[in-house]
Amino acid sequence: MLKSEMVAKNPLRAFDQNRDGGLEPGQSGMIAARAGTGKTALLIQLSLDNLFRGNSVLHVSIGETVTHVQAWYEEIFRDLSLGYDLEQSRTVWDEAVAGRLILTFRKDLFSIPTLKERLTDLVEQVIFKPRVVVIDGLDLNSANHELFEEVKNFARESGLKVWSATRTHRDDGEIGALLEPLNDVFDVVLAIAPSKDALKLTAYKNPRKPDEQITVDLDPKTMLLVST
Repeated sequence: MLKSEMVAKNPLRAFDQNRDGGLEPGQSGMIAARAGTGKTALLIQLSLDNLFRGNSVLHVSIGETVTHVQAWYEEIFRDLSLGYDLEQSRTVWDEAVAGRLILTFRKDLFSIPTLKERLTDLVEQVIFKPRVVVIDGLDLNSANHELFEEVKNFARESGLKVWSATRTHRDDGEIGALLEPLNDVFDVVLAIAPSKDALKLTAYKNPRKPDEQITVDLDPKTMLLVST
């Protein structure tokens, strides 16, 4: 029950009613938000959604430690499982993390070719083979357009679903205009903005509803839908 309810309430359901996870194999998605407004939490929620549905996930974190990323997952899952049977929650958690691998990079050492090299080693040595890759820690200010193109090409060439998260800055201007150039790169473009009682998640690009800009409310603690 816990697993099915979390899948049903995942924010992806607002954009992808067939529960395919928001992306098809070979597609890429981008999440943008200012620092401290939930981009990492949402990325982890999308990762958990895939793990709950049996999709193995490679979590790539730029500038953080494995211990820090693990703590993020544990905190979010703890909030998700409040009110559920403790033994059932532990079983769901153990099944989920069995399908997850965390890789960390220093900011000055991360590149898509390096990621591809490490992923190839993992697959060839039969250590881990993901179906989904999430990349956290890109910076829209410092990361040039070429890097985002490399992320897109990585998804297409590997046949993986690839979600990335990028930080925006208060002085950069209106987020919709800031993300407009990324519409030509990513298949799905999402942005998070704070509001009085919830976080607002807006899909600026959503191929399933290309003529409709959808905004939904998320619970700030669990990043689950509170309205559609």
